[in-house]
Amino acid sequence: MNWRVKQPETVLLFSVYILTALLPLTSDPYYIYLGALFMIISLFSISYNILFGNAGLLSFGHALFFAGGAYTYALFTINVLKDPLLGLFVSILISLLLSLVIGVLTLRHTKIYFSMLTLAFGMLFYALLIKWRDITGGSDGLSGLSRSGILINLSNPVARYYFIFLVFLVTSLFLYYIHRSQLGLLIKSLGVNEDYLPYTGHSVFKIRMLANVIAGTVAGTAGSLYAILNGAVTPDLAYWTTNAEPLVAALIGGPKYFVGPLLGSLIYVAITAYAAKIADLWQFVLGTILVALILGSRGGLIELVRRIWKRS
Repeated sequence: MNWRVKQPETVLLFSVYILTALLPLTSDPYYIYLGALFMIISLFSISYNILFGNAGLLSFGHALFFAGGAYTYALFTINVLKDPLLGLFVSILISLLLSLVIGVLTLRHTKIYFSMLTLAFGMLFYALLIKWRDITGGSDGLSGLSRSGILINLSNPVARYYFIFLVFLVTSLFLYYIHRSQLGLLIKSLGVNEDYLPYTGHSVFKIRMLANVIAGTVAGTAGSLYAILNGAVTPDLAYWTTNAEPLVAALIGGPKYFVGPLLGSLIYVAITAYAAKIADLWQFVLGTILVALILGSRGGLIELVRRIWKRS
């Protein structure tokens, strides 16, 4: 790829890393929490955009993986071993296996059929979390999750923040490498015109499966980090409306760009955090921004900035 075209995106990505790394210097617990939440939502949104913005697959069940990672971490640290690091590793493994199973059952279908199947599996998982009260805590969820263990202690908010930052840094760099690799080009070719892909000697189903496994595993990783940050999990994490968070973030920032979901996540977290302080109108503010961008620039804020930059 042309380095000069991708350089602004790379600069923006590393600017985000620098700012998030320096955020704890504010010593404000509220900003530290919001910074950690931003990184988690960003990973969730980037993983969703692998399917939506790159592969052209609209999933209504991506929250299944997010909640799966969160509940795996909760159940492991409650019932097996109270250690955040091991809980994270187990969550990643279970999320990978879950994305493989869901992928086999849904990825042979496209368009609205794929979307409806993912929605169905997501709601089945939500119902399981509600009904299996002895294990999952039902509608109350699970709370009081351990943040300290044999290998690592995350009781301190700053230590917890930098642990999330480290996972965010490694995971997002790995995804950025995939985004610019041959595999990333193959995944993006699905969204352009998948009918031509077999002529290159590649299987459409296999590339879809790889995209789904990567997306599902990263979403599960984000879910486990969410459980670490909040110390509690609830079935709402698996509800179908949770899928709107990464979708909105991708649309706001720009689904065509790797950093689009990052920018969208920043705006989403800022609006939900600050607009709610003034009045319970954050949904209206967010909806207004989204409608304006869809009508004025379907490529999101990044595309809008690029248009303005070219005209100036």
